[in-house]
Amino acid sequence: MRCYLNIGNTHTQILAADSDGGRTVRTVPTAGFDPASLPDGAEVFAACVVAEKIDALTARGCRMATPEAASKIVDFSLVDASTLGQDRVANAVSLTKRAVLPAVSFDFGTCITAEIVDDQKHFLGGAIFPGRTLARRALNLYTSKLPFVELADELPQNPGTNTADAIRMGTDAAAIDAVAGFLARVERILGRHPTVYACGGDRVFFLRAPELAGMKDGGDDFTLRGVELLFS
Repeated sequence: MRCYLNIGNTHTQILAADSDGGRTVRTVPTAGFDPASLPDGAEVFAACVVAEKIDALTARGCRMATPEAASKIVDFSLVDASTLGQDRVANAVSLTKRAVLPAVSFDFGTCITAEIVDDQKHFLGGAIFPGRTLARRALNLYTSKLPFVELADELPQNPGTNTADAIRMGTDAAAIDAVAGFLARVERILGRHPTVYACGGDRVFFLRAPELAGMKDGGDDFTLRGVELLFS
């Protein structure tokens, strides 16, 4: 059996593939995920952004989605890849294998991470933004009166007419505009419009934004699929 893992700050996806072609995918909270719970004897491959989980997986003999492991698929020679997150490596692999290049992926989770791969399969870098929840949490933690506002599927009317809607407008519109602005910069760098994919748990909100029309839905398993493509 092979187990492919996408371990994020909040959730962990686990793909178990057996020798008969059977495949099961499940999602569990990262805080409660223990690598020791994986089946004995299984080969394990992972993209992980949580330091203590990386240590436990390394002790288990897991192979990680590092730039070195992916170097035959994506060329990382144009960037400093020494601190590149494994989720970003897996997304770059998924882009290179699945997209018409040049291409950009946005992973909408706790953070929003963007990766760029050009038409020669060079990884050009990307960007890291605060996700919608993270931005709202920061407003709540670092002010004395602003509440934490839960995510909504739609933007409120502009401008927000109460504090909660003002926070929704400020964080959500800022996130959309940041992604759209970054894409405009990438287009100028590439000299053409790239293929754009959205993945991650909060992607549906951004896929609905008119400012981001044309963005493709990479699905729930974009990063996990990148791990599988890397080690298949």
